[in-house]
Amino acid sequence: MRWAGTVIRRAEPADHPWIVETGAEAYAELGDYTRILPSWLAQAGVLAWIDHDLQGRGRGFAMLGFYLEAGSPRAEVVADLLALAVLPAFQRRGIGTRLLSHVIEVSERVAPTSRISALRLTVAETNVAAQRLYERLLFERAPGRDEADPRGFQRLVYQRFLG
Repeated sequence: MRWAGTVIRRAEPADHPWIVETGAEAYAELGDYTRILPSWLAQAGVLAWIDHDLQGRGRGFAMLGFYLEAGSPRAEVVADLLALAVLPAFQRRGIGTRLLSHVIEVSERVAPTSRISALRLTVAETNVAAQRLYERLLFERAPGRDEADPRGFQRLVYQRFLG
């Protein structure tokens, strides 16, 4: 997918070290993502995309996972935005919006044939800028799903219904 001066493409295994490094930097205050991100990237139901400039320099990434909803009587599949990160030098330029819009587009496209009802994500309560982005793109808080993080903050769960 192309916008003026930008390209979003599917990540390849050779991109994984860059994704891990970028994600670890972006999420440093939340814990050690150098272990979490590789484990997600290794799962079969996880897709990742990279935003890069026309010279091929990465600026941000998004990671989307698909899984069966635990305890769902209808074997419902959930799309989960596992990670969305933009390098600090490129923030506030619309890259996060474009990456998230791409994830929404992919989720909407596969929803009917995969029985996916919602795209979900979790965000730290302290990440107000991300919350504004999600709300601007029609995500709503998922009632009763927020979680306390052992490091002392709340993880807020948002969802956007598909279809």
